[in-house]
Amino acid sequence: MKNLGSVLKELRKEKGLTQKELADGICAQSMLSAIENDVYVPNANLLINLANRLGVDLGEISLATNFAISDKADFNETIDELCNQHQYQQMLEFLHKPEVLDNLQTAKQMQAYYYYLGVAQLQTNAVDEAVRSFKLSLTEINHLHLDTISRLAYLAMGYIYSLKNKRTAAVDNIDLAFRNWDDYSYDENQNILYYLASLIYFKLNDYQNSTAYLVDGITFIAKHNSHYMLANCYFLMARLAQEAHDDDERLEAHRRKDLFSELYNEQIFQDF
Repeated sequence: MKNLGSVLKELRKEKGLTQKELADGICAQSMLSAIENDVYVPNANLLINLANRLGVDLGEISLATNFAISDKADFNETIDELCNQHQYQQMLEFLHKPEVLDNLQTAKQMQAYYYYLGVAQLQTNAVDEAVRSFKLSLTEINHLHLDTISRLAYLAMGYIYSLKNKRTAAVDNIDLAFRNWDDYSYDENQNILYYLASLIYFKLNDYQNSTAYLVDGITFIAKHNSHYMLANCYFLMARLAQEAHDDDERLEAHRRKDLFSELYNEQIFQDF
């Protein structure tokens, strides 16, 4: 498992920033160096400021492994590139090309196509169209044995409902996404599931359930010796601390206060 310092260092290098550039106006370069070397654990506000400088968006996620929409490798590679670079308008235009539609041959490809179409529509603010696309991606699934992409589609719809403050619909989609959860074989895209459930509750201002799913998600990531989605989890945990204003009861801080030290040999965020 990567700890907080390693995550920040990796993100900084991906953005092509020096320590001085990242720290400028936020903290001393020496403090950032201490954070990256796990000598100092930042409080929630400092971590959020660093995340903002790094351009981290809690609602913008890249899959660990993308799904195939076609037997044509170049089509799949295009989706990989556009999705990973968050170029959603271009992805929307690509998915509407006749040659892409004409090459959808299997139910799995059709499911992946409508899933990506929904993502592109969601990220370009066509949320009602996105819900329709996610529903289309679920038309031919096995409801007793959900695969990862089906669970992601349910949670994507739940996220949209949370943005509209439709709590019942949002929570229902979380429940659908985790139906028969014990019946699965692991893949890294499943790390997203707990995070999205936490994000949905966060958008609904339900910080207790948000924290519970986030803690379970971090435990799930650790259990599978992965680091994918760990940065998002750290930053969402910081946002929870910030929004809760140190409200120990709502964040269940007494029950969960040793989470980070237990999992990562780290001190907990000071705001907790």
